[in-house]
Amino acid sequence: MRARRHRDRHGRGLRSPLHRAQVPARLTRAESFAKVAAAEFARLREREPGLLADVVLAVDAVPPASSTEPSFGRVFPATANRTTHIVLYRRVIEDHAGSEVRDALIAEVVADQVDILRRT
Repeated sequence: MRARRHRDRHGRGLRSPLHRAQVPARLTRAESFAKVAAAEFARLREREPGLLADVVLAVDAVPPASSTEPSFGRVFPATANRTTHIVLYRRVIEDHAGSEVRDALIAEVVADQVDILRRT
């Protein structure tokens, strides 16, 4: 009888993803981030429907190069051509938080941006 080969060669972990690309259980980091941010924004929208009814949540990877200060997110007020946008910067938040507290930081950043919008 032959010995069975192990997928965990040299202690490096699995060599392939646990889920195939077509399976809904497999989310990329960007998709996972967007899902958490959308859930948090929906929770806040239920609590303050008057303030957040016309607000759009967006996720960008990094802040624009023209940005002079580091930030986790930004509020873009409404203009004649667009509605109010709250933009979260995914890479900045992920780099700052690490994997274990990422969701809590996303919730805090969304709440902070809504608070900024409330004050304007």
